[in-house]
Amino acid sequence: MTIRLLSLLLAALLQIAFSFVAPAPHQSATSPRLVALQSAVGQRIPIEETYPGAKRIHADPDIYVIRDFLDDDACEDIIAKANAKGDMAQSPVAYAGWTSDLKDLTELAAKGPVAWLAIAGAWLQTRDDASASQVDLVVRMLQNFGFFLVIAILGIAIFTKSRADGLQQLRTSTSTTLSTVDGGSGTFVRRAAALFGDGVQSSEAAKRESRLFEAPTVIRYETEQVLAPHYDANRSAATEDANRGGQTLATLIVYLNDVSSGGNTRFGKLPAVTTVEGDPNDSKLTIKPKMGDALLFFPADANGIFDERTEHEGCAALDEKWIARIWRHEQRVPPPFGLSDSELAKLS
Repeated sequence: MTIRLLSLLLAALLQIAFSFVAPAPHQSATSPRLVALQSAVGQRIPIEETYPGAKRIHADPDIYVIRDFLDDDACEDIIAKANAKGDMAQSPVAYAGWTSDLKDLTELAAKGPVAWLAIAGAWLQTRDDASASQVDLVVRMLQNFGFFLVIAILGIAIFTKSRADGLQQLRTSTSTTLSTVDGGSGTFVRRAAALFGDGVQSSEAAKRESRLFEAPTVIRYETEQVLAPHYDANRSAATEDANRGGQTLATLIVYLNDVSSGGNTRFGKLPAVTTVEGDPNDSKLTIKPKMGDALLFFPADANGIFDERTEHEGCAALDEKWIARIWRHEQRVPPPFGLSDSELAKLS
């Protein structure tokens, strides 16, 4: 009987896990779920709306393309610095939200299969015992509940661990972090600070705003390498990202080279627009890489509320693709994730 009960429990847990955790299919921007989400997500953080070359290509959620954000020399310098470091490694993919998933799955299991299995097991254990009282039944139920809950937690932990391992296969690019603000990387940081700040590229404003940045990450996609659909924000950021500035409020990507074919950034939950160059055969919003251009979007609102409409992916390119990325967080990002005080001082 124990083996049968455990089998039922594991089957129920897997059903719950996959229905709760597995990514939902892509939905149109007018689906009821996204309409409800649109009203729940608040205002994004402010930016310098008149920044040279900035053009909003999608509203709510706001997405911008900024033409010629970096010149060719700055782009080439960033690539050269990344190559010179010699530590390009497979880009990491974190299981964002695992603490919430573990908590929610445990609650679902406790209220569902664990409770029912505890009750059913207690009834089976006492039904043929004429001397068994209601107290005996309750005791059996409590014992069974504790036993099955431990089994459920172990099963969920194994599931979340296997999912975390599987997520790494979604990203085949290589990357490195630039922790200095000289040359092209310095230009990138200063211009990002002006974009998120008051638009004045003063040294103090740059230093103040740059404290909220993760250090620039340079990512290389070789032929046919991809980044599967994902989110930059984390619905468990308060817990999991506390040591790196909390929630990601904005993503700024600069394309460091031209890509002859493919390599588009694709927002699978947003409709295509005709005001930006992308894939004309795709019904979803795509942005074609162009050397020096930047892409700006907001994975969460100003209060850190996760916005699932900003799910995006890096499509396969027929040749090499390079990008540089800055994540702007809620709070100060300390080293090693953010820039050191000595590097920030160079902005003054």
